[in-house]
Amino acid sequence: MIKKIFPCLLFYLFFFQIGYSQKQSLRINKIEKSLDSLSIDISGLNEKVDFSLSDTELPVFIRAIASEHKINVSIDATLNKIKISQDFSNASVKNVLLYLCNEYQLTIDLLGSILSIKRYIKPFKARDIKAKYSSEKDLFSVDLQNDTLFVAFKEITNVTGKNLVFSLDDIGNQKLTSYIKDKPFESAIDKIALANNLLVTKTKDNYYLFESANSPNQKGITDTRRQKPARYKNSNFYFKVQDTIKQIIDVDFKNIEIASIIKDIGYDLNINMYTSSLLTGAGNTTVKATNITYDNLLTKVLENTNFSYKKTNNIYYFGEGKQPSLTSSVTIPLLHRSIEIMNSSVQSNQNSSFNSNQSYGNSSNSVNQNYGSYSSLNTSTNLNSNLNSNVGNRSAFQDYSNQSDAIIDLIPKKITEGLQITTDVEQNAFLVNGNAQKIEAFKRFLQTIDKPVPVILIEVMIIEVSNSSSVSTGLDLGIGDVPTTDSGTIFSGVDLTLGANSINKIIGGFNGFGSVNIGKVVPNFYARIQALETNGHLKIRSTPKLSTLNGHQATLSRGERSYYAVTQTNTIGTQNPVITDVKNYYPIDADLSIGIRPLVSGDGNITLSINVLQSSFNGERIDTEAPPGMDSREFTSTIRVKDKDIVILGGIEETSRNNSGSGVPFLSKVPIIKWFFSKRTRTASKSKLSVLIKSTIIN
Repeated sequence: MIKKIFPCLLFYLFFFQIGYSQKQSLRINKIEKSLDSLSIDISGLNEKVDFSLSDTELPVFIRAIASEHKINVSIDATLNKIKISQDFSNASVKNVLLYLCNEYQLTIDLLGSILSIKRYIKPFKARDIKAKYSSEKDLFSVDLQNDTLFVAFKEITNVTGKNLVFSLDDIGNQKLTSYIKDKPFESAIDKIALANNLLVTKTKDNYYLFESANSPNQKGITDTRRQKPARYKNSNFYFKVQDTIKQIIDVDFKNIEIASIIKDIGYDLNINMYTSSLLTGAGNTTVKATNITYDNLLTKVLENTNFSYKKTNNIYYFGEGKQPSLTSSVTIPLLHRSIEIMNSSVQSNQNSSFNSNQSYGNSSNSVNQNYGSYSSLNTSTNLNSNLNSNVGNRSAFQDYSNQSDAIIDLIPKKITEGLQITTDVEQNAFLVNGNAQKIEAFKRFLQTIDKPVPVILIEVMIIEVSNSSSVSTGLDLGIGDVPTTDSGTIFSGVDLTLGANSINKIIGGFNGFGSVNIGKVVPNFYARIQALETNGHLKIRSTPKLSTLNGHQATLSRGERSYYAVTQTNTIGTQNPVITDVKNYYPIDADLSIGIRPLVSGDGNITLSINVLQSSFNGERIDTEAPPGMDSREFTSTIRVKDKDIVILGGIEETSRNNSGSGVPFLSKVPIIKWFFSKRTRTASKSKLSVLIKSTIIN
């Protein structure tokens, strides 16, 4: 039997070799014709070569020929593995190339005058795959013989109606070999995957998902956790994509490489990535979260590492945090807050005219008055501040420094560390340069403090009530320098002055009345009769309205200004000294000022810090050039009120009484007749200052 089979086998091999040789000859002839047509323009193909090679890489030999004979070539990188040992003598370049194509299964493609030399790949011819399926009995049969995965899955899907999917980049070129006879479909598919080093999982929507058994679980849409890769045998490695558009995922990792997490999830989300340095140095991490975005996951896993990422035009750039490619320069405007925190409002320039070196000059040696301008208030002779520091301050807590603190001072140093931050007041924005991930953390913190600042409307009602009364009674008799004429009032209130003529007429009425004869008074005699009572009631009411931001002070001031003089004596010269007196006038203010600073708490209550100062001139001076006398009242309070509540402050009351009199000794104390021999005056006054404050949060 063997004697009959062996000749048949030799006959079969002989004809197979003849067929293969014919096909090979046709391929080489085709290349030869192409080189012949090209040799007309490239004469180097017909030139002779002399080479002796010993274990030389094929690309090195071809490049040497091309350089020597001025031929443009492009060589496939995979040909570096081919070693050649051969002697070529008096052979044309064309024949050498044909020999190499025939000996090492190469081909030459012509691109203009460029020869592209690469491996020859036989044209693929799909094999008819035998597969059948009985849906009633769920019996599946298939015969796979080194068939490509794409062709095999297409045939199986057509026969069974079951959808088989796989990653083209991962296992698209894999070949399958299996023989299954009348087995349930899912059991048969599982064994095909096992035999070809694949993993298969059935999804919720009845797809059969294939992946390489050597790669980590990266699909994330299975019903159960699939088999872990060998390197994660003792670790959790699971994730599930919830939304590919919003990039929302569920993750459960335990002691997993950060590099694998970034790569595998990014691959499943079809994310474009660029890595400038290997992420293997980022270490491992453990994280479990649901409905977390890919960006938030990256932020968390890279937070305590030296690596970072930057997202630009939907491309993720990964690398070490200090790399220039991961830095950004952005402008971050504030929506509700101001870039600077004002310590106080802009102050009035009302006093500026008195702060320049000005004076009213008055020289004692000159009749001429030289009127200059007011002198500086900052000199050592500034008696105004010494005499009345409380009036000058206006408020116990007001700050006139007019400085501003940037809101950047409120941000923790840990967040701003490593960032270059400047402020643009005109745009109310931060200009930030640094690591992209740190900038995102800076933005997130700004969002927590960039909230609307409440504006508080403060309504102030100032009520000042003054009551006064005066009673004057008495009889004045005397002799003047000249005769006095009658004058005065009788109603309402008696204040009457009688001259000698009128008094003599009155005396004449008594003369001749019985034995009474008083006589007449001298011409310059007068009599003043006074019986006068006055009452006064004065009520001043002012209702200003102020608005200010939460935590900032609102100030109201109203008053008047007076001046006092300070004379300065200057001696000019030494041999003939001239003494000059210069008189400087300084202002002094008396006013009513109110300073209020509101603070809104979380429960809507408002804490008010209030200072009220009232001062007035009393019309008294110890000298004509001395500062005027002043009366002042001040109170400071800190209270808490509810929104729109009214609080009453003040009640500062001032009361004065005066009871004085003059008269003839002894007779001025005798009842009844004392009214004819004395003069009395009684005065009483009362004033009261009250302040009503209503605060309202308007936004």
